[in-house]
Amino acid sequence: MKLLRRPKPAAMPLELSEVVLQPYDSQSITYNRFTCGKTPLDRFIKSKANKESKRLEQKVFVAIMSGSRNCIGYFALQLGSDTVPNLPKNELKHLQNRVAFPAVHLSYLGVDLSCQGQGLGRLLLMEAFEKTAKISDIAGFHALTLQSIDAESTAFYKRIGFTEYSEGGTQPKMLYPIHNIRKVTGRD
Repeated sequence: MKLLRRPKPAAMPLELSEVVLQPYDSQSITYNRFTCGKTPLDRFIKSKANKESKRLEQKVFVAIMSGSRNCIGYFALQLGSDTVPNLPKNELKHLQNRVAFPAVHLSYLGVDLSCQGQGLGRLLLMEAFEKTAKISDIAGFHALTLQSIDAESTAFYKRIGFTEYSEGGTQPKMLYPIHNIRKVTGRD
């Protein structure tokens, strides 16, 4: 028996200047139509984002087109730390005597299938960089971290400049140092 894949929706021509980014709002934005093709990302925005936002565990930001209520992309940030043994030894020697390093964690980033390949993921990531840079104005930490979901997302994050700091695998942990984020966002 051959499994049939759901066809990818026709790409909606995306004018990035028409994209509105705003905090998660369970009342005025429709999330049940969002599909990025990655079950954990779809599941989070449809059924977990509301609860985790209310409990202040994640700060979720969504993208919609001006005049629309449909979520076409989103990302979520949270504060945390990760163990130092996972860090590359050669470039982060100043952290080697610590048990963990402080970080802002990009826990989710998803783009609806109809908008993929048109720059929305990069736009969302740049907004995450902006918010991370603002946090660095008032609190110290080492990097923006994430755990990639698959080889495709790993390649995307590597093109942006993230580096792996866990032992390979299909879902590596990756980071982008805060001093680089501050340069990219014009804060340094």
